[in-house]
Amino acid sequence: MNIPSDLTIADYLDIARRRKWLILGTVVGCLAASVALYEVLPKTYRSTTTILLEGQKIPENYVKTGVEGKVDSRLYAVQQIVMSRPVLAKIGEQFGLITPQMSTLEREGVVQKMREQTRVTKLRLGHLKGQDTTEGFTLSFAHTDPVIAMKVTEALAAQFIEQDLKLKEQVLEGASEFLDQELKLVESKLEEQEQAISAFRSKYMGELPQQMEANLRTLDRLQTEVIAARENVQAAKNKVELLEQRIKEASLAAAQGVTQPATSSPGQSHSGDPLLARLAELERNLTTLSTEYHDNYPDIVLLRKEIDAVKAQLALKYGVAKEEVQQGSPKLVDPIVLDLMRQRDEAIKDLEARQDRLRRLLEQIKDYEGRVERTPMREQELSILVRDYDNMQKNYQALLDKRLNARLAENLEKRQKGEQFRVLDPANLPLVPESPNKYLFFLGGLVGGCGLGGGAAFVLEMLRPAFRRVEQVEGALGIPILAAIPLFKTLAAGGSPSTGRVSPAGEAASRSRLLGYFKSRREEKTKLQEGTDLILPTIAWNVVAKWWPDSIIAEQYRVAATRLALMSREEGHPVALVTSSILGEGKSTTTVNLGYTFAHALDKRTLIIDCDFKRPSVSRYLGKPFAPGLSDYWSGNCAIESCIHQIEGVPLWVLPAGTESHRVFELSKIRDLEQLLNELKPKFDQIFLDTPPVFPLADLHWLSRLADVLVFVIMAGTTGRDVVEKALKTLRPQNQVGLILAGVESTSMPYYHYYHQGERTLSLYTVRK
Repeated sequence: MNIPSDLTIADYLDIARRRKWLILGTVVGCLAASVALYEVLPKTYRSTTTILLEGQKIPENYVKTGVEGKVDSRLYAVQQIVMSRPVLAKIGEQFGLITPQMSTLEREGVVQKMREQTRVTKLRLGHLKGQDTTEGFTLSFAHTDPVIAMKVTEALAAQFIEQDLKLKEQVLEGASEFLDQELKLVESKLEEQEQAISAFRSKYMGELPQQMEANLRTLDRLQTEVIAARENVQAAKNKVELLEQRIKEASLAAAQGVTQPATSSPGQSHSGDPLLARLAELERNLTTLSTEYHDNYPDIVLLRKEIDAVKAQLALKYGVAKEEVQQGSPKLVDPIVLDLMRQRDEAIKDLEARQDRLRRLLEQIKDYEGRVERTPMREQELSILVRDYDNMQKNYQALLDKRLNARLAENLEKRQKGEQFRVLDPANLPLVPESPNKYLFFLGGLVGGCGLGGGAAFVLEMLRPAFRRVEQVEGALGIPILAAIPLFKTLAAGGSPSTGRVSPAGEAASRSRLLGYFKSRREEKTKLQEGTDLILPTIAWNVVAKWWPDSIIAEQYRVAATRLALMSREEGHPVALVTSSILGEGKSTTTVNLGYTFAHALDKRTLIIDCDFKRPSVSRYLGKPFAPGLSDYWSGNCAIESCIHQIEGVPLWVLPAGTESHRVFELSKIRDLEQLLNELKPKFDQIFLDTPPVFPLADLHWLSRLADVLVFVIMAGTTGRDVVEKALKTLRPQNQVGLILAGVESTSMPYYHYYHQGERTLSLYTVRK
């Protein structure tokens, strides 16, 4: 079942109006069932008692209550205890609700039922004090026996008061025990915090906030010492440089004294050592002789001995080993140079000592600067420790006060001087049953009947959805609507035929005509079912455009005729084929009304050809005989002029289906009908073909090719959407198509109906060639 998504409130109201008897019957049946069920069901009685919260008897300025928090939470806790299995089982055994013969499962069932029948309702009276708090509650119990209901309610109330007192005593005892444990824990933490502060002061000695001033004075003193130390270092560096310069000069003078003796005059003196000069001379001679003679040559041997003697003298003089004596040896230095070098070494040591002192002073400055920089951080850390210590001290003192108050509150509750529940209104003996509630039963039957009836009506409507409004047709099929024809029952609300005035006599005449029409329709349908051949016509009221020109239906036929004329205005002599999906959708009625409207309102020569050989109706609606007609013309019995009958007073002619014995439409007749249409087109401005429905016949598929315009009639609320779509798909029309939605509820279509006193006004477009 597909439910359309475009249903509106108006659609649901239409469904309810169409299915009103189904809905009313369902509502009546559900109401009757609810009354019967109310009489059959057992009655239960509920006893109620009221319990108020009584305030503390001693002012809270002297002793504060130990049970704080909202009464709701306390009441919930007490309720859970009272509603527990042991308490309820004890009350049930006391009043005979539970017997020793019961099994465990049965006992559980009774306890569960007692729990379900017990009701606790809070009394919120705190708004009188400016607060929304619970000041008491009502306790009730329901049972089939009113006496048992009252006694169980009294027992439950006593249990509530008793369990509340026990609960408060347990809370206060637990609070005292908890506070003792917390005091011990806080005391140990307080000692740990004191030790942490002492360890912190020892660890960061010199960086504490109170030592900031001493650190800054020490930094000032060290800065002064650093300036003096740097001056001493610079002086030592200058002394070392001076000694280095004098050593270079002395060494240069000594070197010049060694290399100049051979070239200097005998009277010139120098500062070099003569032994070193002699050694150099002997070594040069030895080198010269060695190039000419071998090592055993006497002169070479003598030179070597002399060289050894000179080296021995130099070794003794300079205090070095004989092997270390050689030309250019650094150990063979002048004593003056040696003295200067000693002074230089002492100056370097002094410089290093002064530099070391300067480095130590800088390190001390850096250390004190770090202390000063870390002092704010140590101050913050120390403040956190001190703050935690202070908080712990305050917490410890607060716990001491709370323990004292807890002990006072415990004594207050034990002497029943504190806040407690008290029965204000004892349990009553109920006389009126609580359930079942007859008003709720009747309301439930009414609502259930409406829901069931409405649901059944909706399901019946949705099992085979049909088109009911113009918007649905246009949205689903996408084909233009020529007009929406209301139901013929709306004629009863209109004026009398052929007049715009509404009078009692005309209204009675209109109703009599309608009754006669419906009666004649039933008689004709009976004769058709019995197989009777209707030869003589009976005037019917289907031609609404003729008999009811001021009606809404006639106005809509004029709208359809106008739009149809506009659609086919390009055709010289248009042919319009009128059909529907299935039988009974009003295609023949639509054909005769469109034909009459074209002839009367648009003043066009109009011909209606009845091509529905199975069930011809056009001639009967127009008051003309069935024969001679089209079948008689094709059989050769009559000429075409004698088969066409004119309607009196208007340029309207009808070509009936003909004698029944000759009404056999074969596919070979299509070409004959086409030739006939070609002959008749020049004689008429508009031709209508009243054809059989699409289903279940196969004639229309071939007949639709002969028309210029296809008029498809849909009966609103009757023909299923799937049937209409399948019919249009079967036709596959190649020409223009217009839809007429017949049988539309007047509430489902917008229209304008004009009445004028003394005259009739037709709203239509006059289409002329």
